[in-house]
Amino acid sequence: MAVPTNMRTGAVLGGRRRWTKWIQWIIIVVVLGEMVFLFHLDQLNGEYFNFKSFAALNFSLDNDVEHRAEVIHKDDSVNRSNNESCEEWLEKNDFLGYGRNFSKSPIHVAFGENQVWDSCAVGCKFRSTVSESFRPDGVLRAASGLPSWMEKESCHILRSMESSSYYPENDLTSARKRGYDVVMTTSLESEVPVGYFSWAEYDLMSPVSRKTEGAYAAAFISNCGAHNFRLEALEGLKAQGVRIDSYGQCLRTREGRGVNKLQTLRRYKFSLAFENSNEDDYVTEKFWQSLVAGSVPVVVGAPNIDNFSPAPNALLHIKSLNDIPAVARQIKYLASNFTAYNETLRYVT
Repeated sequence: MAVPTNMRTGAVLGGRRRWTKWIQWIIIVVVLGEMVFLFHLDQLNGEYFNFKSFAALNFSLDNDVEHRAEVIHKDDSVNRSNNESCEEWLEKNDFLGYGRNFSKSPIHVAFGENQVWDSCAVGCKFRSTVSESFRPDGVLRAASGLPSWMEKESCHILRSMESSSYYPENDLTSARKRGYDVVMTTSLESEVPVGYFSWAEYDLMSPVSRKTEGAYAAAFISNCGAHNFRLEALEGLKAQGVRIDSYGQCLRTREGRGVNKLQTLRRYKFSLAFENSNEDDYVTEKFWQSLVAGSVPVVVGAPNIDNFSPAPNALLHIKSLNDIPAVARQIKYLASNFTAYNETLRYVT
């Protein structure tokens, strides 16, 4: 005997309603179970748990649970006032203040005759002699340079952004052997690395300008006694037919006085980012300014420069003088191929 269509439909709908009700109850039981578990877990940890964070859920708690939530929530540090926005509350609670009031208790810094400092990031007072910078208990507060004696309670810090090729005392192993507790150099192996890059200073995403100069590349080199082969590389590229405008003191072909370097680089397809020494992690403004200017950097410098590149094809690296012919061919190819050249700047878009 055939069952009428309307009866079959009613049975299906009735089954769906029953399943819908069961699913709702299952969800409520699971959520309540999680809340009870978290509540007991926080009690074990000795911390407060804020049940009000679950206010967005579409169900009501029984009076007993609500009462316990209110008791637990008595900690004023997690309450927001009626006039306080979420952003203000987050900023207030995320703020990490100094444990020391540097206005009332400034750092005393002793420095020699040749030091030129006039401010600090925190409150400080400068002293003309080391003796004035001792605490009452005889421990040195702060001084420029490493003293001839070593106090166990003092922290000795070396900070420099110059390469160890020019300043051997900046070598990490040497600095640590001489007693420095914290070394701050461009090396990423320093306790506190201090590189040249800064998001605040270098806008790598700035629009690329139209290249209007006839020469392929620009160079700004004024230290003609560098501890690498950068001048030989410049001459080698020229010998391979790469036209270069040199604005610095070395091998100058264009007047560089009064020239805005960044604005000048924007007009060239390539920039010679030639450092004064080849040292891992020693990557100065020469490289970063090239990227900001939208001028493909041709690098002589850090062997690990690829680690600093915004994209695999965003630079050309001259590792040795033997690389010059290949790099020169690549420069001329990219300069004559609009599509290929734009691929090197694709990271900007």
